[in-house]
Amino acid sequence: MPSTLGPLPAIDSLSQRQQRGMDCVWCGITLAPGTAVDLGPRDVRILDHTTRWFPRACKRHDGTAAYRAVLAHAEQCPDCLTTGCPVGAQLRRIVRETRK
Repeated sequence: MPSTLGPLPAIDSLSQRQQRGMDCVWCGITLAPGTAVDLGPRDVRILDHTTRWFPRACKRHDGTAAYRAVLAHAEQCPDCLTTGCPVGAQLRRIVRETRK
């Protein structure tokens, strides 16, 4: 399920390490298992082929964006307050991960 944290930098503007999830998509810092936040799979079209990439961010950059996204999403999603929804659950998971 794709993250709803908003647009990421254009994939062609990122280094191979950022495209592979080894470095933060925003600042380029090298990520370790304990410092990376998974932003969810994203589809990208290259020529006539659609492929999937798995961007990651550092906790410093992702925490604020995730918190804002949770608030914006919950405001517009009736399922978040009643039965819950997968998008809201993923956003809350990202917020929790960034606080560790």
